[in-house]
Amino acid sequence: MARRRAELGLSVEEVAKETGIDPGYLDYLEHHADADLSGGSLVLLSMALQTTPEQLLGGRLPVRRDPGATAPHPDVEPLTVEQCEVHLGTAEFGRLIYGKARGPVAIPVNYEYTEGQIVISTDPGKATWLEGLRIVGFEVDRVDAGLSEGWSVVVTGEVRIVDDPDERERLLSLGLALWNDGGEHSLVAITPTEITGRVIVHHAPW
Repeated sequence: MARRRAELGLSVEEVAKETGIDPGYLDYLEHHADADLSGGSLVLLSMALQTTPEQLLGGRLPVRRDPGATAPHPDVEPLTVEQCEVHLGTAEFGRLIYGKARGPVAIPVNYEYTEGQIVISTDPGKATWLEGLRIVGFEVDRVDAGLSEGWSVVVTGEVRIVDDPDERERLLSLGLALWNDGGEHSLVAITPTEITGRVIVHHAPW
């Protein structure tokens, strides 16, 4: 669902309006492959996404036979910036990437993509340190090993601490919190200067 929606450049809200399905539940469906979905809802989704129920269920793709195997005729294609932004808006967790003396470091973070920027929550000390880096990387992906499907989005962006009171209050409503003790935290925004992405596409044999 998420891949097809990204291909069409649709938001969750737009699909929800077309199908009459709650956007929160659509987001849940995209993140939980074992979620219950009625036959009628599946048909509505396939119509809104201009595809078939069989394609949404992955029915035409064979089950992976062994670790590392891929489905027939895979290809890796670039994503447009708009498609990358759709993927950024559907995921909950990503990897913050920055350089240290020993080399590149990637740490998992929860985040929100809103107002064209990536927002994460961290403690004040780390926030100040990150702002001092000025430029960081950010990566988010999703891989379905069983269907040999996947996509990846990489962002390069400028870091700043959100200190404007109005902006901070607005972003605090997103509910981002520290993963540790939930104590004092600062919001850090990453404004993209470059967004690239790739997706695995399966082509039918001639």
